[in-house]
Amino acid sequence: MTASKLIWEEDLEKSSEKYHIYGAWIAIIFDPVFGITDYFNIPHAFSQIMSLRIGVSIIAALALLAHRRKFINSKMLIFIPFLLISLQNAYTFSVIEVDDFSGHSLNYLALFIGAGMFVLWNWYYSLAIIVTSILATCYFFQMNTLLNTEEALVNGGLLLLVVTVFMFMLIETRYRLTISNIKFKLALLEANDALTEEKSQSDKLLRNILPDEVADELKTTGKASAKHYPKVSVLFTDFKGFTVRSASMTPEEVIEELNKCFSAFDAIIEKYNLEKIKTIGDAYMCAGGLPLANDSNPIDAIRAGLAMQEYMTAYKNECIAKGEPFYECRLGINTGEVVAGVVGTKKFAYDIWGDTVNTASRAESSGAVGLVNITETTYELVKDIFTCEYRGDIEVKGKGLMKMYFVLGENGAGYAKKTS
Repeated sequence: MTASKLIWEEDLEKSSEKYHIYGAWIAIIFDPVFGITDYFNIPHAFSQIMSLRIGVSIIAALALLAHRRKFINSKMLIFIPFLLISLQNAYTFSVIEVDDFSGHSLNYLALFIGAGMFVLWNWYYSLAIIVTSILATCYFFQMNTLLNTEEALVNGGLLLLVVTVFMFMLIETRYRLTISNIKFKLALLEANDALTEEKSQSDKLLRNILPDEVADELKTTGKASAKHYPKVSVLFTDFKGFTVRSASMTPEEVIEELNKCFSAFDAIIEKYNLEKIKTIGDAYMCAGGLPLANDSNPIDAIRAGLAMQEYMTAYKNECIAKGEPFYECRLGINTGEVVAGVVGTKKFAYDIWGDTVNTASRAESSGAVGLVNITETTYELVKDIFTCEYRGDIEVKGKGLMKMYFVLGENGAGYAKKTS
């Protein structure tokens, strides 16, 4: 049995259970109450039929108790009193007179109509009730010398047969419609779950491409507006010797090598609250102070840069130990104002623009492998936190002479991290 079938059958049992419990209570309470009509219609057999009614009520109560103890399912809970009441009505045919036949047939009709309102079960339950009722009715009917077949059919017997067939079809149709409805609801829930999962995956993918704040804005408005940031620290890295090492590698190995290195960089910048902007070939770009502005980004960027160079040193030593060619990393940082945002309508990418970005790129290309090179702007913001070595005026393409510094390490001065 498949899991989906088990689920809808469990749901069907829950749906039908309340109706079957109601039906059992109705049998327990109202079957003896209807005995009042026997007192007026067939007083000569009142005590016999009332005894039967009370017996049916007691057995129905025991069935309800058995259901609560989980000994029988809800279908058997309603099947038992339904069957017993059918036999009770069949017995009545053995003691009634012709004048009472119509009234008793109406009792039978009420039984089947009531069943159509309360029962939800397979067709064979209904068939068992009908076959048993017909056989029992025929048996008790032939015991009554006051009745004949023609009178029985004329006084409601034929109508009773028609209604019996009709109620069999009605119960089966209602049962099938209930199953279809449950299956539809389950399919809808599964579709909603699948849609939710797809939405979650799409949201996760979007947030992996864009910062959370930008992703939220893009989802809400359909676009992400550009924002100006007055203080952002931009970090660039580039590999020296990568071309030589990659020449002896397959394309798959090159990608694997870059992925290993850039994944380490990703973990480092996440630790120091920097935002990855992009990679271009073997170059890596990230920035601090956006999309949420803060004052600590120059320090965060340098700490990340030192951690990156520490990772690259460990990588270099590993390659030397294996006798393999290696590559080293140049790293530059500059601080200033930038504009950040998403442009275009396809393949969204978060990017930053401004002279600060260009200068950070020049700081990287003007740096040295294994060291963190910073501009004068960044130095002025961190000189009390890090020990730096002044390099003098460095000729920078497109910029002329620029003062630059190598960061040798954190000098241990106290620093209270602030964010804005």
